[in-house]
Amino acid sequence: MLTDRLLAISQMVIAGHAAADIGSDHAFLPVYLVEQGIVPKAIATELTDGPLLRAQEAIENCSFRDSIEIRKGDGLQALAVGETATVIIAGMGGETICRILSSDWDKAASFQRFVFQPMSRAYMLRAALAEQGWPILDEILVVENKQIFVVITSKPGKMPYQLSQLELDIGPTILDNKDSELGKLYLEKRMARYQAVYKSLLRSNTMENKELMLDYRQRIERLEVIMDASES
Repeated sequence: MLTDRLLAISQMVIAGHAAADIGSDHAFLPVYLVEQGIVPKAIATELTDGPLLRAQEAIENCSFRDSIEIRKGDGLQALAVGETATVIIAGMGGETICRILSSDWDKAASFQRFVFQPMSRAYMLRAALAEQGWPILDEILVVENKQIFVVITSKPGKMPYQLSQLELDIGPTILDNKDSELGKLYLEKRMARYQAVYKSLLRSNTMENKELMLDYRQRIERLEVIMDASES
């Protein structure tokens, strides 16, 4: 059985076409995608021997093992240009995902869709996508172990765009679909975090912190407007 987080990711791949899971660890996701008939072929990649061995053991116990390939390599280096329709990069920090993409944006652009699940610093990933001109197709929230995670889908593009600070932090699609119960809870958690940072900055007199304090005050005010609108 997949975790809720991995299940959400599985629902965002391009069905009927090969998919690659970068940093697959136990290869649970590639196995599920093939066993459920969502994709005809899956590639699981890992950088180090330990996770690679775990992935191999999982696939050996899979009745569809001939449709799953294990490869060792760093990021997209393990894949050929345009080899799969979907590339999944999940369970890593936003800065690590950015490093994988920026190592070869041209090669990254040869794939049709990316499914990202940043464990932290999602704002860095959104900023990189905007700068590169890759549109954010969708963002969904999923709860696992009492934590809220975001899954982001994007595709290659060539038209850079701007995101506001709130859009970078929270996500433009999440802000547009804020009326769900999980969406409201996510905004409330973000608001609590902003307010905590703002209160801590109030105790500082440095010029740098004063500028940061103004930035957080503006985030709080803008988020208040959005949250009030969702309740009306």
